[in-house]
Amino acid sequence: MYTQIEITTVCNAKCFYCAHGTLAHKHMSWECFEKIVQTEKSPTMLLLQGTGEPLLHPLFWEMTVYAKKRGHRISIITNGSLPINPHSLFLLDEIGFSLDTLDEETVKKSGRTSPSQTIKHLLTCYSVVPKKIKLYAVNYGQDLEPLKAFAKAHNIALTIQNLQPKKSYQAHYTTQPLPYVTFQCSYLEKEKMRYYFVDGTQAPCCYMIDVSKALPTKQIQALLAQKNVPSCCTQCGELTGVKRLYM
Repeated sequence: MYTQIEITTVCNAKCFYCAHGTLAHKHMSWECFEKIVQTEKSPTMLLLQGTGEPLLHPLFWEMTVYAKKRGHRISIITNGSLPINPHSLFLLDEIGFSLDTLDEETVKKSGRTSPSQTIKHLLTCYSVVPKKIKLYAVNYGQDLEPLKAFAKAHNIALTIQNLQPKKSYQAHYTTQPLPYVTFQCSYLEKEKMRYYFVDGTQAPCCYMIDVSKALPTKQIQALLAQKNVPSCCTQCGELTGVKRLYM
């Protein structure tokens, strides 16, 4: 069980597979963040991550200090385009770097930030807190072997997520409708996580993407019981049987 807080939807990358380009770009207010953290009565893992680049939030480190003082652990996933002060690394319990490829030309086509910059900043952090570093990639058909070799050479855990055929992403690539194999969602039946959108709206998972389409848990459950899939859950891997992780 963990809590994910979308502290920003602002990003300096334009990944072709991300819905970022269709969302309003803004930072979570301090008041909203403070209220969310205060609702977490017991210490937990807080993942400060959503559709944006967390380190772009002007109050990122203040938010981190505030949450740490209340006993929470902090995890982030960054695209690695921005440096992290080595003296601040003790505030973070997990540092994920999002990196799909080591090839600069492939990156230019995909809209991502420079892999050389990401590797530079990753290795700087790795030299100080190697056990806190993780790698995350999206598999969209690129050659993943060099990335796997890099992760293996440095003994860094690598998680690869398959490109998800969600309708919320169709502004960026074409997908075919997928049949539903179930109308039951484990995120609704068992509280695996709490997700907070940038405006503070709470959701049972991080896969709804667009806060304007998010519905309360009970309403989603009622619709699914009627075999009526709400737009916020359309083509979700939980319902279509699409495996999210490659490894």
